[in-house]
Amino acid sequence: VPKLNFDSLLHRLELENVCKSLQLHKAPVLESFNLRVHFAGSNYSAVDSGILTGVLIGIAMDRNVRELVLNVYIHHGSLRIPSSLYNSETLETLKLELNVVMDVPSSVSLKSLRTLHLKYVDFKDDESIRNLLSGCPNLEDFMVQRSSSSSVKTFIIDVPTLQRLTIHNGDSTILPERHWDYVISTPSLKYLKIEGIRAFESFVIENVPELIEVNITNVSEIIDEKLLVFLTSVKCLSLALTPLVFKFPTGSIFDQLVYLELFTNKKAWWNLLPLLLHSSPSLQVLKLIDNLDGMNYVDASGVWNQPKNVPECLLFHLETFMWEGYRWKREEEVEVAKYILKNTNGLKRAIFSLKCISYEERLAVVKDLKSVVRATNLCKFQFI
Repeated sequence: VPKLNFDSLLHRLELENVCKSLQLHKAPVLESFNLRVHFAGSNYSAVDSGILTGVLIGIAMDRNVRELVLNVYIHHGSLRIPSSLYNSETLETLKLELNVVMDVPSSVSLKSLRTLHLKYVDFKDDESIRNLLSGCPNLEDFMVQRSSSSSVKTFIIDVPTLQRLTIHNGDSTILPERHWDYVISTPSLKYLKIEGIRAFESFVIENVPELIEVNITNVSEIIDEKLLVFLTSVKCLSLALTPLVFKFPTGSIFDQLVYLELFTNKKAWWNLLPLLLHSSPSLQVLKLIDNLDGMNYVDASGVWNQPKNVPECLLFHLETFMWEGYRWKREEEVEVAKYILKNTNGLKRAIFSLKCISYEERLAVVKDLKSVVRATNLCKFQFI
């Protein structure tokens, strides 16, 4: 059996039996080992829980595991991390969701590791995360989601081979006064995602000439406006920001940007739209998104002040305009939609997703939007 998955959240799991199963496993290479277990309220003591889990990790490492996925929570306990976890010739994917503080030695050697995901994992100090990343010379995909109690002040990500980086930056409702620094040097990076409502005190990004796609979501405050200066080489950009606290980098021109997503369930989002359009002369696709799900609902009503000058991208390059969750009863959203449709010369497709609308109302909305499109514009409309 090349893949083993033990999940105690759905079924009662006796770790002694899991250990026996692994000890009887005879395959020379274990393709995948997935352990999901929470010990809160279990019959195991915190000490026993940590020891048993550590033994399981050690057995999996001895079986030359290629993918190791651990989701382990020990209430008021600690997990013993076997030294073999830091030295493996076969490990290609490591995903950890652990309430553990890792003291990583300087002798890490994970030469085959391509994917590393860390969720709620803390480190003893800044040096521990440096030791871990420096021991992964072929790492391509790195995700980190920090807990509110993270003790690492400056998170340094210096990985020459890294291509995908995802940062979930914690919850500011707990210890809101705490800020974290990031220093990122990743010359091969192509995809970057930043998510989380905690403020970024210092976010230094350097040496990212290959960066193509950036996704910045639910960031309530960006203290250092240099965070977005590196976007000049980006071709695809997705933003869910509140302009009231968003410092737009003045003078920056996103001349490589061809695809832009902007979420419209943020307060005063329409103030950010003209800035982005004027700064993106080569933009070909514009997608506005209102992903209302109840929990993230924001009343984004207000007044739309259209730009004095029509952005260059609308006049010459925009080909596709999409609006997912178009709120056709809001005057400011109707004005935004009409402005874009009216001022584009080469628009080929316009796609609108309408919610809670009758057949008669839909016909009226379609007629109203089409009425502003120039007669010479051969734009195809689609209403979902």
